[in-house]
Order: sequence, then structure tokens, then C-alpha cells
Amino acid sequence: MRGGRDLRFDFLRGLAILSLVTAHFEAFNWSNFIFWERLGIVTGAEMFVMAAGLVLGQIFRYALDREQGMELVSQRLLRRAFELYRAQVGLVLIVMAVGALGWFDMSAVTTFTDRFAGKTYPLMPEPGSPWHVQVGQVLLLQRTPHQIQILSLYVMLMLASPLFVWLLKTRLLGVYFVLSWAVYFAGWLSPVDYRLLNMQFEYAFPLPNWQLLYTHALLVGFYRREIAAWLAHGQRRRIATGLCVYLALVFFVLAQATANPSFPAWSRLDIMAPQTYQGLYDLYFGKNRLGPGRLLNAAMLFAALYALLTWYWVPLNRLLGWLLIPLGEASLYVFLLHVPLLFLVDQLPGYFDGVATFEASWPAMIWVNTVLYVAIILTLWALVRGKVLFSVIPR
Repeated sequence: MRGGRDLRFDFLRGLAILSLVTAHFEAFNWSNFIFWERLGIVTGAEMFVMAAGLVLGQIFRYALDREQGMELVSQRLLRRAFELYRAQVGLVLIVMAVGALGWFDMSAVTTFTDRFAGKTYPLMPEPGSPWHVQVGQVLLLQRTPHQIQILSLYVMLMLASPLFVWLLKTRLLGVYFVLSWAVYFAGWLSPVDYRLLNMQFEYAFPLPNWQLLYTHALLVGFYRREIAAWLAHGQRRRIATGLCVYLALVFFVLAQATANPSFPAWSRLDIMAPQTYQGLYDLYFGKNRLGPGRLLNAAMLFAALYALLTWYWVPLNRLLGWLLIPLGEASLYVFLLHVPLLFLVDQLPGYFDGVATFEASWPAMIWVNTVLYVAIILTLWALVRGKVLFSVIPR
């Protein structure tokens, strides 16, 4: 703890930053063996959403306990939503302005390419369309680089949070659970390409599906003291912790059977046929629709990692805290700045042009790619430590 802040959450957010950069750095490197759905069938996105819910739940329970009232809590949530919205819109407008110069290859941030399908999708407003149409699409969050689309999800979750916090405050937990699960199943049963708000982020993070992870994390954060008191009984704590660690390990083993062809055969565990794994993945672990298996895996992995940090905080903090905690404390700042760094890497000839696979990068390029990946992470860390543009860029 530091000044009432739980550094374990910042540590985990920093770990999620490493996963985030791995996912968006489209050149195969050694970090892929850790963060490309190999710790479990999860990504950094789930970790970010859970951490946000847990932290906000604690913050606003503390505010309500100090009798600050729902009006003040709602104002703070809406201000945070506007801050995220303003940051995203500002970055998109900067990307558009730089692209209009015609000096650089902007494809890394203006398009999304499905490498395996060989299809490229434009993400920015059509340059030939009227200016007011382009601006309107940006303001309505209908166009944005795929690297920051989760910010739109955060904006929507912040806007809905006053209702969730009020339900928690009044202890209408039955209504809370029914509402969140009903919305989740409505999203689960809707067509794959259905977009509730007609916003870009919904292709990757459909709001009805992803709200469930956030609302349950918000509940745990809000009632953290009560949950901790219930788990204070040694046997309950051991059973709960043991179950979380056990299931996290089960999911870890399952993740090693990945059917992802980017990984070499020697790195995959031969416990089921690739088509069996893929069928299981598509049915229960899909990322976009946030399948129930992925939901459970994300919760168990987060709980297991939190327990691990609790047990071994001193050595783990000494080993990685210097890097991960600053990144986690300024996660929004890091999130925004990783986009221009990826853009700079894309200016190198040949980068992000093909499918990222081990075979294509072995033996030499995997080391070059890893050096570039580490350079991005250390640059972000140095920018945070130096508080570069902290007065301009939100954290």
C-alpha cells in the first residue's frame, strides 16, 4: 500500500500493459509466448476492465461512506467519462491531421488487418467524405484506431456506472445481478456483427457482453471489506484461494494446447486435436463475445495473480515493481502513448506487413523484434518516470 493505494492493482495493470503492447506489436517476439493467450485464454483487456471495476468500486464505496452522496459520485464518474472521451477524440484527430500530410505510412493506426484472412478494414473516416461527416464520425466514436478502441468501452461503462453504484449502495443486489446477466445473455444471443450503439469499439468489445466483467469487478471492489471479513476465517480463505489458483492452473494447461498456428509445434501441449481446441475456443472462450469460459478464466487468473502478489510481494516487487508499478499507475497515459510508438516502428521497412509467426521470424528476426518490443516498453516507462507531458496527457 502507498497512500491508501493498493500497489498490487498497479502491478497487475502494468502486467496488462505488457500484454497490450504484445498484442498490438504485430511482429512475433518472445513476449508472445507469455502474453498471447498463454498465461490463460485471456488478454490484457480483461485485466484492465477488472482492475478498473475493482478500483472504482473501492473508491466510490469510500466516498459514500464519507457521506459525499450519490450526486458527487455521479459527477466524478461523468467527469472521468468525459476525460476518457476527450483523450480518445483528441488522439484520433491528431492521427487524422498527421495522415492528411501524406508524409507517412499510417496503416498501422488507420486500418486493421486480419492477417490470417488477408482482409484489411479501414478505421478512419473516408478522406473524400465531407469534413462535417468525418468530424461527426469521430465525435460519435464511430471511427478510431483499433489500439485504443477499449477507451470507448470505458466511456460507456463510466456513463452507466452511476446506476450500478446506486444499486450497490441501496443493496439491490438481486436487481443488479439480473440486470447485468440479462444484458449479457442478450448480447450473447444477438448476431455476431450486431452493434448496439453503432460505434467502432463494439466489433471488438460488445458493450452488452463486456459490461458483465466490469459490473462484477465493481461489486467486488464495492464490498471488498465485507468479502475480506467473510474470508478472514482461515479455512474459507484457504478454500477460496486454493480453488482460484487450481482453476487458473487448469486454464493455463488448457492454453498450452492452443491451435494458434503462429506458435511452433514444440510450444504447444498435445492434449487434444487442434480442431477440438478451436471448437471449444469458439464456443466458450471467444474474446469478442466474452464467452463464459473466458469470463471464468479471467476472474480466476486475476485472483490467483493477486494472491501470488500477496504471498510473495517483497521479491516480486523488487524484481518487477520498478517497471510495472509506474506503468500501472499511469495506465491511461501509457495507453495513449503506445500508439505513436507503434506508428514509429511501422515506418521501418517490412514491419507489420505479414502474418506474425514464429517460423517467419526465426532465427534472427525474433531477437530483433524482441529488442524493439523491450525498447517500446522501456520508452513508455521512461516517459512516465520523467512525467513527460503529464500536464497535457491524462493518466
